[in-house]
Amino acid sequence: WTHNGLIKVNGQKMSKSLGNSLLLSDLFKKYSNEAIKFALLQNNYRGDINITDSLFPEAEKHLTDFYSVIKAAEDKFGKSACVNGVNKRIDDKFNACMDEDFNAALALSELFSLFQSVSAKIQKGDKTAADDVSQIRKTYALLGIFKKDAEEYLKEVAAKNPAEIPAEIEELAKARWQAKQNKNWAQADSLRTQIDALGYLIKDGKDSFTIIKK
Repeated sequence: WTHNGLIKVNGQKMSKSLGNSLLLSDLFKKYSNEAIKFALLQNNYRGDINITDSLFPEAEKHLTDFYSVIKAAEDKFGKSACVNGVNKRIDDKFNACMDEDFNAALALSELFSLFQSVSAKIQKGDKTAADDVSQIRKTYALLGIFKKDAEEYLKEVAAKNPAEIPAEIEELAKARWQAKQNKNWAQADSLRTQIDALGYLIKDGKDSFTIIKK
């Protein structure tokens, strides 16, 4: 049992009388369970939680970015077994944060630099990126995040938040997919660059692709 602060919605105390109550069942229809955890864990358990309009969408965006890096690492290098002690620094840093009065918010803030490092390793072809991802999964599973298959997570988010993709982007994405099937890697890369410049990301699956607005 722990004491916790109040739950507020846009600065006001959440209550039935104010008509600003939020139900988990409604949140699950729009966001992944991991995004909800991520959002709530950004506050210390003793402090008030102020649920703003951007809280859950921003949490989902961060997790989508992180899972995209996880997928890229696992697709390129495979899933690491994460031998004990290989990435002890990640676990030690997490434990230090949690020793600070369960400072989950600080532990989550570490993820931005961790995934930036993983992305750099992927670009360099450094296979230890897979080891880092495996350790991140193992460590942060204690907070209930990064427990899902990366591709499935990205599909889940896309299904819950279908963005209206412009016809131009869809055509470029289809042309890129066809170029990949034809093993025309130069054309596929060129089309991906065009799509990226227009503000969209392509997440490839085994049999299809997903378009995500950045």
